[in-house]
Amino acid sequence: MSTQGVVFLADLANPTLAACSEESRTKLLRCGVVRQVAEDEKLFAEGEAAGVVLFPLSGSYRFSKTADRGRRQVLCNLGCTTCQGICLLTMAERSLADVVATSAGQVLLVKRADFQVLARTDPVLCQAGWQAAVECMSHFSNLVEQLSFRKVAERVALTLYDGVAQDGEMVRLTQSELAAEVGTTREVVARCLAALQAEGVVRLGRGRITVLDRKRLKEEAVQ
Repeated sequence: MSTQGVVFLADLANPTLAACSEESRTKLLRCGVVRQVAEDEKLFAEGEAAGVVLFPLSGSYRFSKTADRGRRQVLCNLGCTTCQGICLLTMAERSLADVVATSAGQVLLVKRADFQVLARTDPVLCQAGWQAAVECMSHFSNLVEQLSFRKVAERVALTLYDGVAQDGEMVRLTQSELAAEVGTTREVVARCLAALQAEGVVRLGRGRITVLDRKRLKEEAVQ
């Protein structure tokens, strides 16, 4: 295990690693692998052999699935504090999604069997694993609700609304990326954005969208 990985864990940005015992952290490092990941690097492809528990230490990561015709759906975006700092989507024998770094960082990968052994002896790890599963199920329940019951225009408005805190802020997403977030095609998103721009709610730029009226954007999202 590299010294760099040990130093990063000492920073304890990951809440589960911060809360579990020093003995458990040492064991996790000993049996796991700290991997440096570059921006846009793919950690796992959907269906690729996995069987690991993923602890993000820094950076951000996107899980998505791609249909045969190329349409992509983002399942979730992961950071070092998401789901208690433990991701279980790579715990199955095969990865359930493509996992790509959206910013450079480090991850700790621990084999499923090793994590299960440690979780039996450290109650913090055990509880964090259960909590991560609960948060994951809650997130996917909400995603199903959004895709099933909300119109595309509402989903676009909601995603933009959640992406900024005040008027004048930018959402740095291309139309293709936004389409993957809301579960539709780029062409449909383009029409939704054009309508919002015509109403003075947003301003479109190259690879970014500026929110001009967050209040009206929220109204569009909850019609």
